[in-house]
Parts: sequence; structure tokens; C-alpha cells
Amino acid sequence: MTMSWTGDPVWLADVLREAGLRVIEHDGWRDRGHGDFADLRGVLCHHTAGGGTDDWRIVQYGRPDLEGPLAQLVLERDGAFRVIAAGVCWHAGRGSWPGWPTDNANYHVIGIEAVSRGDGTDWTPAQLDAYKRGCAAILRRIGRTANDCVAHREYSTEGKIDPAGIDMDEFRRDVQAFIDGEDAPMSAAEVNQIQDFITAFCGPIGSDVKDIREQLCGESQRDAGQYAGWPQLGNRTVVDALADIYTRLQRLEH
Repeated sequence: MTMSWTGDPVWLADVLREAGLRVIEHDGWRDRGHGDFADLRGVLCHHTAGGGTDDWRIVQYGRPDLEGPLAQLVLERDGAFRVIAAGVCWHAGRGSWPGWPTDNANYHVIGIEAVSRGDGTDWTPAQLDAYKRGCAAILRRIGRTANDCVAHREYSTEGKIDPAGIDMDEFRRDVQAFIDGEDAPMSAAEVNQIQDFITAFCGPIGSDVKDIREQLCGESQRDAGQYAGWPQLGNRTVVDALADIYTRLQRLEH
């Protein structure tokens, strides 16, 4: 696909929600930004290099040396997306990528700042899953493929390293799977639901099985792997006691 979507992405919150993602809309986000986009050609992936709960404030309000907003989206560690702005943001810097204007990506790509220390070790499963799903939802909306899901370090000619610790080839494969809707991996939420179901369903069953084993093998034997039997059955197991009864009945019959 080579088409470009024209206009500001005032649909960001809706598109992310439709992808099953949790969204926090910041007041005034539709009118926030440094002017309007020319057209939209992709998504640029970043990390905040902070890792705290207030990282979004720098993205929205900026730094002493750079006026905010610094990205359209902030991805929290729990997988929630904060929608900061719909207009142009200062996040790309100088660089290039096939099909993108050199040194001018701010007017053509959406920036996602994912909350992270920036050493590549603190990504959460929920965050990575939402990162891929969010990129896929945006790219699908603007008619682009995962080829236009780009790490800041891949684009930048200024020595950027973000998002550290993410293999972008693998990341793009998963993003494309979500775009195509084919063989997409389960979300972290779906995995948790399955784990909760198994725990709720199999926990009592596992306990019941142990109880049954104890009844068959003897008191306090369910985890010991022994067959000491029950005192009231002459230290026989239930099976041995039944066998003894069967033998006695046969003798009586003869």
C-alpha cells in the first residue's frame, strides 16, 4: 500500500479503543500541536528514557529546550495509551526512512513515546503487546504496512537509541500480523484471562484429585507417594481392603 492519509489524526482515541486498547484522553488533545500534518505516512517508536508515572508531563508540556507536545501518544507500562495531541509534535529530529521526507518526519508520522528507563530491561508484556497493537491500528487506519513502523534509532541520523531492547524486525512481523488479522499473537489480557480461568477451574480439581488419592492410599499420604493405608482398615488402602473383602466373600460362597 502506498496511499497517504491527509489531515490531523483526530480519530486516534477511537481507533485505539476499537483495537481493544485502554485509552486516556487528555483535555484539549484534538487542538494541541505545532500546526497541522501534511499527510500521514507511518509511526515512529520511542522510549521516554524516564520510566516514571509522570513521564507524560514532559511529552505534553515539553522541556526547557523544547516546547511540547513532543509526541501524539504516550504508552504507559500497563499498556494504556495517553492521547496527548492530534497536531504535529516535535519528536523525530533529523533522519530518513524510505518513503518519508528527509529531516521532516514530524509533519508526516505519529510519534509514540513508551514509558521506559531506556536501558531495554523494563518493558512489560502488556506494554509491548499494546505497542504492537496500537501501531497496527494506526497503520491500518492510514493505509500503511508495518514497513512504516519505525524505531527512532532506525530513522535518526543523530545517534538515537530508542526504543532500546526491542527487535524491530520481530516487532514489525507482529504488527503486520495484527494489520492482516492473520495468526496474530494473543494479547497479554487474553493470556491473563486464560491463566485466570485455568487457575479458577483447575485449582479446585487439583485439590479434589489429591483428596481422592488420599482416600485411596491412606491418611496423610496424598503428597508423600506412599500407601500406608488406614488404621481403621488394618492399615490397608481402600483397594486392599476391598480386595480382602472380595476374597472373604468368595470363601463364604464355597
